[in-house]
Amino acid sequence: MPITEVDSPTSSRLLVHHGAASVSDPLHHYEQPPIRRLPLEVLREVFLPLGVCYKYLFCARMVCKYWAKVIDSTPELWTWVTNWLHPKLQAMIIRNSGNQLLEVEYTEWYWEEHPEKLAEYARLMKPTASRWHTLTYRQSRGSESNSWPLSLPLHNFERIEMKGLPTNYQRPTLDAPKLQYVDINYGSVNLRYLSGLRVLTLQSTDCTLNELTIVLRASPGLTELSLKQMYLDIGAEGLPNSYMNKIHLSQLHNLHISGAPARSGSFLLERIDAPSLELLNARVAFPTDAASQTQLCEAAGRQLGRFPLPKNQKTQVVIATRSWGIECGIGERRILIGDVTWVGADTRQAMPASIASLMRQLDRRTCEEVTSLKISCEYEDDCRECLRIVHLHFPRIVHLHFPRIDQILVDDEFQGMREIQVVPAIQHLSLPSQLGLTGEWLFPKLTKLRLYLPGPTTKDIGNGIVEVVKRRKEAEQTVEITELRIEVGSGEIDPRTVEILSQSVTRFEVVPIGGTSVGLFLFARASWI
Repeated sequence: MPITEVDSPTSSRLLVHHGAASVSDPLHHYEQPPIRRLPLEVLREVFLPLGVCYKYLFCARMVCKYWAKVIDSTPELWTWVTNWLHPKLQAMIIRNSGNQLLEVEYTEWYWEEHPEKLAEYARLMKPTASRWHTLTYRQSRGSESNSWPLSLPLHNFERIEMKGLPTNYQRPTLDAPKLQYVDINYGSVNLRYLSGLRVLTLQSTDCTLNELTIVLRASPGLTELSLKQMYLDIGAEGLPNSYMNKIHLSQLHNLHISGAPARSGSFLLERIDAPSLELLNARVAFPTDAASQTQLCEAAGRQLGRFPLPKNQKTQVVIATRSWGIECGIGERRILIGDVTWVGADTRQAMPASIASLMRQLDRRTCEEVTSLKISCEYEDDCRECLRIVHLHFPRIVHLHFPRIDQILVDDEFQGMREIQVVPAIQHLSLPSQLGLTGEWLFPKLTKLRLYLPGPTTKDIGNGIVEVVKRRKEAEQTVEITELRIEVGSGEIDPRTVEILSQSVTRFEVVPIGGTSVGLFLFARASWI
């Protein structure tokens, strides 16, 4: 049928519908943007990454009424409130947050500049106390009436971070049965009624040793304890009757003590029973005598070796000595003790003496499980004495590793210190008489040796390594070194050394690190623990 003969009614209807669509589509396009077709739940997920940054939230609210409605009806976006926000915004946050738990930030000194706003803020926030989840509290020496948040019934409260100056008024007692994380820096709060904590960090507070033992006994699930610049005085009330009883902290992984006298640090370590401890960092105040330093190291040593190692951990002992102190570890457990010297002591003597005091407390069964030693000492004399100490306590060492400094230190503060030349140290392995052990070699079962050389291998360095391998192979009292790995930081490796060692050692490997060239690679790849 020709197009001109199309039925008129049908043609007119099509024309009308086409015209209507042509007119209505532009309006429909602007009134119903694609994002409005998203389900409400999906659009909320789009806004959640904005978090509680109200600057971005209000920018998004200004796009359209629909966005504003979605944002205002998403309580998860309205959970942070502080007392220096505008009162209208504070009220909006409380209204839009619904039943969500709140993150509250409170600054006492703000009321010193705006005292007229205190009453209005208190009326708004006190009814929400049951919804407070965290509190960042900046304390001042102002009026006691400004500290009212600490006296509220905070029944869903889990975390408090307090900073500021010690107050002139009585320390408040928290009504927070679910409190788990406490971080107090210069602030003041009554600790003796706290219980069930998971993390406790105290810095420069007036907490006594008596108060600390009370809260520790009430928090058997504690995982982290950090005491920084804490004097830990016994206090006027003296020690409790149960002070000799152990404090069982079966889940404690990290323990940090700094600034306390060696006597207080030792007393605390003697009381704590922590079978899961992974890191102990003890940097007590400058010891006044050898006895207090020895007592501290012995207490630390009992924490290191009192409990059997987990089966999945490497049976390795780690030792490092530096001018700042010592690091010692077994398996995944580490102990750092800073300022090991005492008044009138020689630093060179203090380092090995501290290591010896620590090692004497290790359980014999733990020592028998250890088969690997990783060691780094700043001075050759320290290394000689530490090798002797390890030899006496760990009879089954088969793998000796002199690593790069960043492979042994767990404290980032001391990364980047100068590397130690290890060749003078390994020379102690070539003859028994060098350590005064007549007829006895160091680590007679040693079969694996791993070295890090920060610079090029000169002829003397190469000869020293070759000499150790040769003499231990010829001696009747030692087994042969069958695996040798040399890591070089820079420079060239003497080709002659590589050739001799590749012929003398069953598995020999040179690993260039950085700009290193090797004249001759005659070695087999090996797997290393």
